Amino acid sequence: MKRKLLAVLLTCCMTAGMLAGCGGSSKEAGNAQPEQEGAGASAQAGTEAAAESTGENITIEFFNQKQEEAAQQAYRNAAEEFHKEYPNITVEINTVPDSDKVLTARMAAGDVPVVFHGKPTSQAFFESAEAGYCMDLTDQPFIEKAIPSLLEAVKSEDGKVYAMPYSQNFMGVFYNMDIFEEQNLDIPETWDEFMELCGKLKDAGIQPLEESYKDTGMAGHYRGGAMAALFPDGALWLAECAQDPEKKPSDNPDYRTFAEKAIQIMDYCNEDVFGIPQTQAMENFANGKAAMMIYGSYGRGTFLVANPDLNLGVFPIPGLTKDSGLVYAGVDACFCVSGKATPEEQDAGLKWIEFLSRPENAQKWSDTEGAPSAIDGVQYGSEGSLPMLNRIKEGKVREWKAYYDSRFSDTEAFQGLLMDRDVDKFLKNADEVWANAHVSG
Repeated sequence: MKRKLLAVLLTCCMTAGMLAGCGGSSKEAGNAQPEQEGAGASAQAGTEAAAESTGENITIEFFNQKQEEAAQQAYRNAAEEFHKEYPNITVEINTVPDSDKVLTARMAAGDVPVVFHGKPTSQAFFESAEAGYCMDLTDQPFIEKAIPSLLEAVKSEDGKVYAMPYSQNFMGVFYNMDIFEEQNLDIPETWDEFMELCGKLKDAGIQPLEESYKDTGMAGHYRGGAMAALFPDGALWLAECAQDPEKKPSDNPDYRTFAEKAIQIMDYCNEDVFGIPQTQAMENFANGKAAMMIYGSYGRGTFLVANPDLNLGVFPIPGLTKDSGLVYAGVDACFCVSGKATPEEQDAGLKWIEFLSRPENAQKWSDTEGAPSAIDGVQYGSEGSLPMLNRIKEGKVREWKAYYDSRFSDTEAFQGLLMDRDVDKFLKNADEVWANAHVSG
């Protein structure tokens, strides 16, 4: 999955689109006064670090795009704890909608935040880093705390690290563990086993899947997860077609197989799958109206808000054979330190990232925010989440990023496929999209 294999790699916008929440820009400073109590080794380390931190007071901006209230609360909590350890450093949390555009504009104006969310899944990011907007973090000890496969995914072609991975996302099958236990069901390891499991649930009078494909975007999320599982090299193949006008998506028989398999879930979904809003579908699943929902990791917090007692697990979308499929996953939040900041600001920024990267602090953040951590050793959810996390840790993933120009997109065609289940029509539509994109480009 090396970037240099894909000359058409563009800025990744999928992750931001999936994780962007509601609300406007907000700035908050974590500056709680030190408390008297601490916690074991962490408290001792904090005391020693605070003793070393005798410099002048400094405020650093932490620029991020995670607008969900849970994420903001997680960062506020961390900033307050950080200030107890480093009383001379105040972290000002700046949460910004359309953060990509805002950050680009600020960089152009020479106003770079001291610490900011970066997206090392795009060529544009590395161009900015090499232009001096990001510090080289390669030799920072804290980067070793990241899950190795995720750290590898954010490296530049020459092996440098300009952004510390902190959280991740994935597409998987969330399931009600109580229903699985009551029905004596095992986690499926192949696509056929998955469909067989759906059939057993349906025969037992239990709705297998609750989904919402009313919006093209949500259909596209399923499309990405299903392609990684059923046609692991699908994204690379479509990128080839985007580079070579002589090639079209339907030339590869695996693309047809992917389409034929992906529509099979429609026999087991709720009848109003194309009419129900996404939020309602999530609430229905959380409250036991279905046994499973194919969704992204970013939905876990919403499920548990809807039903705090939900016994929730998640497993990978199965492939055609055992272990053949990949998980559609990738790095979400990554932390960068401005290469344009003063040495004092950079030092404070590095301390902030180091603090966040400690497993105990990353665990608190993940528990509050609801997203899986990119820090090794941090637990996500219950034991029912281990099948997914183990697969990701093994590196069996298809990176969640843009592999080709957004003009080449079969998402609308895929939504149509789910509606009419006409594979030939889908293939024809996809071929036309690629052909038209080549002409317009």
